[in-house]
Amino acid sequence: MAAPPQPFVRSTVRPEIQALRALAVGAVVLHHGWPAVAPAGYMGVDVFFVVSGFLITGLLLREAEARGRISLSSFYVRRARRILPAAVAVLAVVAALTLALVPQREWRAWFREIVASALYYENWQLAIDSQIPARADLESTPVQHYWSLSVEEQFYLFWPLLLIVALWIAARSGVGSRRVLLLVLGTVTAASFVHCVVLTALDSDLAYFSTLTRTWEFGVGGLLALLAAEPMRGRHRLRSAVSLAGLVLIAVPIVVFRSPELFPGVIVLVPVTGALAVIWAGMPDAAWSPARLIALGPVQWMGDVSYSLYLWHWPIFMFTPYLTGMPSPPWLMVLLVVLAFLVAGLSKRLIEDPFRTPAPGRRSHPALVLGGIAAAIALVVSAGVVAPSVAAEPSVACDRGDDVGRGNRD
Repeated sequence: MAAPPQPFVRSTVRPEIQALRALAVGAVVLHHGWPAVAPAGYMGVDVFFVVSGFLITGLLLREAEARGRISLSSFYVRRARRILPAAVAVLAVVAALTLALVPQREWRAWFREIVASALYYENWQLAIDSQIPARADLESTPVQHYWSLSVEEQFYLFWPLLLIVALWIAARSGVGSRRVLLLVLGTVTAASFVHCVVLTALDSDLAYFSTLTRTWEFGVGGLLALLAAEPMRGRHRLRSAVSLAGLVLIAVPIVVFRSPELFPGVIVLVPVTGALAVIWAGMPDAAWSPARLIALGPVQWMGDVSYSLYLWHWPIFMFTPYLTGMPSPPWLMVLLVVLAFLVAGLSKRLIEDPFRTPAPGRRSHPALVLGGIAAAIALVVSAGVVAPSVAAEPSVACDRGDDVGRGNRD
């Protein structure tokens, strides 16, 4: 008798995934603070994309297996509860600080990106700006890092629909669901990768921000969730070697790659493959396994606050020169990183957790999600009304030097 098919991946909280989040956000923060040390720290975003594709696909497949269908409404409510509260809080603070600290000549450009970030099309705003010579060299804004969140949210819009279509085809045709899912998701993933390579050769800026060129990074994570069951047991030496190799594939290019005009292109395969290797290997038990490092409390905590740290660190870096009146020296950047960690911890505890996981005995209510959406809409409306009415045309010049403005790739 043939063995029964293995269930879809069950676990969504795994130490190695938390470690990947910590490594990814650490790379981004290091790149923003000390770009000479981590010239390709932006590759941390690619690790985030793989992790998101793996977790979201696994979540949707488990729901389909348990309930026989995927509920789009439940999925989007969960995503809104997870993502919106902290994101909206950061945008509100950025809008207030912009009005209080930033010269009016910069308001129009900054609020344009605040609106784009609130509506999750910031990646396309930056893609458009990269094609306009007058805008391509403008300084960074405090919400420019929302481009990656915009890509992720756009992925969430169509990926569940793709899974639903694939499962429907499988049910109607009588073909195994895994086979159909592998065909459908694999085709989309492969097409996105080819598009990424081709477009990078033609216009690396457009390729960098396009959702179409980034879909494959989520897709390979999703394919791993489809093909992998519970983390592999045994074979600890092999898995230890794979995990170590994966970490090296992520870390080395972050510090040695110095040709952003070739990115994403083929080179992005390196950190993406590294992330896949770490997830596949899990937590092997060998004397030289990286599992002990991965399981360290600080690493796990950093992974836990990675979302808030990603959101808050860049505005903190950006606004400080407006407060001090000078570029931030290295010693101050160290303090700002410490501040970013403190703020991220508070944000996780006071903003993320109450919305995502209600306190015991308190019933979760969709009004929390609707409140977050209403806050985002109010922010967009206020930004759209205030900024154009009082701001002058933006200036390419900047009073604060180039200590934190690293161009559109941050």
